[in-house]
Amino acid sequence: MDKLYAKALDDLAHASGADTKKLVADLVKHLASSGRTKLLPGILRQLKVIEARRAKLAPSVEVASQSESAHALKEAAAQGIVATKAQVNHALIKGWRARSGGTLIDRSAKRGLIDIYRNVTN
Repeated sequence: MDKLYAKALDDLAHASGADTKKLVADLVKHLASSGRTKLLPGILRQLKVIEARRAKLAPSVEVASQSESAHALKEAAAQGIVATKAQVNHALIKGWRARSGGTLIDRSAKRGLIDIYRNVTN
């Protein structure tokens, strides 16, 4: 039951023009009137799961340095992954890496070095 409430609340909260404070207040009022306030912790837990899933599947771009971010965002958009901001990941050495859902596009020097290492050791 808490999953259904969490899903409905999330869908309503992400609709355009939604007032989240009013949605939560109305939900609490509804649960109190029906004697189901014990569902609130479970609903909160499910909302955190939904938000974590959304964050994991959201498009993201990682760059080795801030100076490469504009180029990386442009190249990732050309590949079909549109992100609003690039995050710096110093482990990449040079280049960029973009993710969206289950798709990963890796144009980093780290990937190239790993590929060379695998070819040499095999």
